[in-house]
Amino acid sequence: MLKSRNNRTGKPVMIIYPGEHYATNEDFYIASVVGTCLAVCIYDTRVNAGGMVNFVVPGTAGTSNLIHDDIFRIGILNMEYLMGDLVKLGCDRHFMKAKIFGAGYVNGSTHNSVALTESNIKFVRDYFAFEKIDIEKSDLGGHLRRKIYFSPVTGAVFRRHLRNNEEYSEFIALEREYVESEFKNRERSGKIILFD
Repeated sequence: MLKSRNNRTGKPVMIIYPGEHYATNEDFYIASVVGTCLAVCIYDTRVNAGGMVNFVVPGTAGTSNLIHDDIFRIGILNMEYLMGDLVKLGCDRHFMKAKIFGAGYVNGSTHNSVALTESNIKFVRDYFAFEKIDIEKSDLGGHLRRKIYFSPVTGAVFRRHLRNNEEYSEFIALEREYVESEFKNRERSGKIILFD
């Protein structure tokens, strides 16, 4: 994570990297770049707070649902880290809204990118259906990376498709390392229990 003050927005920006999450009620932006990974932005305007998580579900989902598919455990774990921090800020799941981006098929992956993309999209849609949280906006799949700026206080998101990958080579390398690491360590999450 890196906090930056030099940017065009005029506000501080908290930059999160693959595998990280951040939640706040402060008036600044949370930013990230996603290719294969998902960027999930969640906010509750009643308390002017929100957060973002950047993660990947490392594998191909089966035909089971969210709770019974082992590969989704890591996705649930990542989402619950963010949800826990949001609840600490006073957010209520009944009033949260979500905006989701990424899960693109990006060349250069050593894994089956099409299956990985489809699994990530299935996971995020199933997760929010299970949690009964509205997805207000989504931009998923495709072949381009996305740069995301999210205002946790207002819920506004600014998304730009990236065509010049050289400019974001640090993010690309970090995402590749993160995805490889998640595939190697995907058995570590243990059993997940969701409560109604």
